[in-house]
Amino acid sequence: MAKKLHILKLEEDFDFILLGIFCAYRDYRLCFEVNRKLEVSMERQSDLELKMEKKGSSCLFPVFSCNTTDEEFYFIIGNKGSNGYFAPEMKQVDYFLMIRNYSRYSVIEDIANQLKELKIVSSVIEIDVSQLKSAENFLLLESA
Repeated sequence: MAKKLHILKLEEDFDFILLGIFCAYRDYRLCFEVNRKLEVSMERQSDLELKMEKKGSSCLFPVFSCNTTDEEFYFIIGNKGSNGYFAPEMKQVDYFLMIRNYSRYSVIEDIANQLKELKIVSSVIEIDVSQLKSAENFLLLESA
């Protein structure tokens, strides 16, 4: 009798929207402007520590978050940390805006256009998370 082999495949569920923000200003200044423009109240959280590929090294990344009235969770995370990049394949992006529990009342294009209106923001791009090698890093962000 032949043995049956069962293989368990786990696929990550990236149930969030991700925007890349190009901005030469400091993280607290960007969050101040985003708070005013999007009418949210992001606050600084503890830095996120991420183990890097080099054995024994880690990197700290600044994180800001808030919970909106529609129960959406907004996160801004700096791509450039103390010792590397949060998403190394996206080195040109300065910050990421991640929106979890995305509401049907929010339109991603409207959010991107509002961010583009900020004088300190050079550009904003929508990112397909499933195409990122480092997509699992975004799952480490906890709800505010």
